[in-house]
Formats: sequence, C-alpha cells, structure tokens
Amino acid sequence: MTGLPQMVTVTAGVDLAVHDTPGHHASGQRPVLLLHGLASTHRWWDLVAEQFPDRRVVRFDHRGHGQSSTPPIGYTITRFAADAARVLDAMDVGPCVVAGHSLGAAVALELAVRRPDQVDGVCLVDGGVYHPRSQFGTNWWQARHRMLLDRRIAPTPAMLTAWARGTGLPDAAVPALLANYQPATGPQEAGPVRLRLAVQHEITAARSLWCHEPAALLAQLACPAVAVLARPADPATAAFRLKTLLQTFDRAGRAVPVRWVDGGHDLPLERPGDITAAITHLAAHATTAHTNRAAAA
Repeated sequence: MTGLPQMVTVTAGVDLAVHDTPGHHASGQRPVLLLHGLASTHRWWDLVAEQFPDRRVVRFDHRGHGQSSTPPIGYTITRFAADAARVLDAMDVGPCVVAGHSLGAAVALELAVRRPDQVDGVCLVDGGVYHPRSQFGTNWWQARHRMLLDRRIAPTPAMLTAWARGTGLPDAAVPALLANYQPATGPQEAGPVRLRLAVQHEITAARSLWCHEPAALLAQLACPAVAVLARPADPATAAFRLKTLLQTFDRAGRAVPVRWVDGGHDLPLERPGDITAAITHLAAHATTAHTNRAAAA
C-alpha cells in the first residue's frame, strides 16, 4: 500500500492525489517522478517505486484517475503535463528524472520540453517514441477502435486476478491492476467492478494521444533520455514497431538510446527491474550533465 495521499490543487476545483516517498538517504540523489498511463493509477509503479528506498519518489493520479478530482475537462497530453508541472512546483521537488508509461510517456516528454527547469532526464516506457498515427491508424475512427481497449466489460476482482496470473504477471502486481477499478462494496463486494476513469474522458485522452507529435518534441528535448520498449515475441509485430520507431527518429532528426526488453506493454508490472536500472543509469547521467552545464555557466 502507498498510504494516504497529499491533495495538491493544480487548478481551480482540481485536486490531485500525490504520494511522496522521501527515501531513507535522499540527499544527493535525483528525485524521480513516475507518471502512469491511461485508465490506471499511481499504483502501476508500485513494483518500481519499492526498488528506490534511498531516492525520493513522487507519484500521483492524473485527473479523473484514482483518488484525484474528476473535472469535466482537461483530459489532454498538454493539460496532464501542466498538472505534473504544478505538482512538482507544489511539492518543491526541484530538477528530477521523469519516467512515464504509455500515455504517461507522452506526458513526460511534453513536460520535459515545456519545463526544462524541472526535468533533468526523461525515461519513456513503451510510449512517447512511436508516432501514434503510424501505430494506431491514419484516421481517428480506425485508431479509436485500436486504442480504446475493451476494458468496459465490468469484470469481477477474481476475473482480473486470474487474467493477471494467466498473462504471467507476479502476484505483487495484482493490487496495482485492481486499483484501476472502483471497488464494489457491501453484498456485491465480489461482484463486477468498473474503471475509475469515465469512458468519455478516456476517449478524449486517447484522441489527444493520437494527435500527439513525439518527433517534434524529441527534436526540442534538451535533457538526457532513454526509451525502455517491449520486444514483441512475434517477428512481424517487432518489425513493425521498429519501423515506426525509426520513422519517429527520422522525423525528429535525432534518436534516443533504446533498451529493448522481453515482455508486453505493461512493463512497470512485468519488468520492474529493467526499468529501475534504466532510471538509475539515466539519473546518474542526468546528474553529470547538470553539473557540466552548471560549470559551463
């Protein structure tokens, strides 16, 4: 469990649930901000966050997700990034390494470009580097079908647990999966549950992601970056993902280092050790780069 959150107001009427773990010996180590993806919560990072006992780790639920407010508007990459910037300012985090998963990777990239004073390094976990129109479809109606997964079937907690185990997720990942859903109570405690994120907000956020231009942002990125990407078992799928990745780098006129790991899309739950290693390496690189910039100034 992550304990009770601190509520941070990011704009009028919108409070985000923030979880701040200071670390045992945080001095001298870059803080880390972890951004979850669409329709999940801060708990998607549980297995990664627990591997940073000596580093300050900040996580929060995006608007409309988890324990945060659900305003009627603001479900765009730009707004999510502005929310993240407000959290960093309010929590007095200072320059940090930002890691984002899936949609959270797009938010991390946007934040790094828009607020370079806050971000010393960015880790893009299975997102943020694939051009959405190449990956999902060249028109929104085609892309919508592929991007909006069938998560509206009102599963039971037992069904979700069985699915997690059947796909090879560790038992420790099950609470993170269940946290995406509003728990049933009373006599229906074992009955169907529904996603916390309202469907209309999921559609808006997915469309914003589809319209996102990662190449344009990568071209402007000033801090160190790394992409941790899932290596599909199917050769055709792997070839397609590599092709779309290279298209993004070509459009950006630059590339970022890529770490390919075996697994599916949910890498924070499947391969937390690989992500922790990538963030740790990036943080060390970011600290060196920050020191060099300060010396040059």
